Amino acid sequence: MSFDIGQNVGSTLFKGGNALNTTINAGRNLKSALSNLSSAGDISSMLRSSSLPLAGESVGDIMSSIAMFTSNENPNDWRVRLSLPSWPSFTMSPVLDPLNKAGGLIFPYTPQITLSNGAKYEAISPIHSNHPFHAYVNSQVEAILISAAMNVENTEQGLYWIAAFHYLRALTKMFSGSDFKAGNPPPIVKFNAYGNYVFKNVPVAVIKFDTTLGNDCDYISVPVKGSLMGEISGIDDSLGGVSDMLGSEFDSISDITSDISSGLNAISTVSDMLGTFGVGGGVSAGITRVPTKSVFSITLQPMYSRESVRKFSLDKFVTGAYANSNVGYI
Repeated sequence: MSFDIGQNVGSTLFKGGNALNTTINAGRNLKSALSNLSSAGDISSMLRSSSLPLAGESVGDIMSSIAMFTSNENPNDWRVRLSLPSWPSFTMSPVLDPLNKAGGLIFPYTPQITLSNGAKYEAISPIHSNHPFHAYVNSQVEAILISAAMNVENTEQGLYWIAAFHYLRALTKMFSGSDFKAGNPPPIVKFNAYGNYVFKNVPVAVIKFDTTLGNDCDYISVPVKGSLMGEISGIDDSLGGVSDMLGSEFDSISDITSDISSGLNAISTVSDMLGTFGVGGGVSAGITRVPTKSVFSITLQPMYSRESVRKFSLDKFVTGAYANSNVGYI
């Protein structure tokens, strides 16, 4: 018996639109069929009931067709905003779609922002001296603290809340596992607020994000779209468990479980690639409850490269030469 689920699923996922949903449904049918096995004799017919279709495009075709979006920043926009990373998983994520349409995380209510700049001096105390001398050591920009109200009154605002919540959590995590950028630290984003002479294109990392889901407010039900990659990963995990169970209980069908296991590797590979390139959006992720009132507390650390620090000029900073720079010195 030959059941090459990896080949069928892998080719179908790149056929596009309807084929993607067909594959998901087929995988769900397969999962359901395997979970309800009553005897080894029923396996063949139940596996056939999945009806996985064939045909599709090559992996290279879909990779080359993926667009790399950049943030649509408006130089005259003075609102408090964090940009979206240009990596496809951020710009094409169905969960982050409200932020992508807005041009980044724009805080809907004026937040409180705390900024601290400092210069460090080291005391030198000579013997037999009434007063110490102070030698300059370095200057530093402390973390930027943001406290922002995030009130929700309807479904649209609820989706924006979920996107902001998901986005800020994502920015505290590194690329790992099977990510194309595995080993890289969390993305650096641009922080803008109130015009060129306050915060203009400041490169920052989110080093802390806090919020409280309070018990003193109502919660709105919001229908959320999920990622196709997540659905496929779920099928992958479920079939993996069933495959292990069948292999241990029925030695006579070890060849079938071997086919399933080999197929899981293909499903996992496809799932990882779809996640990297943001493919998805047509799969319902159910209902999420969102608080009608909450406060997001965010700590941003300005991140300047060694080369940027080396090139910094105080004369240019004082005269405003960096006001329109892509590297926002503060």
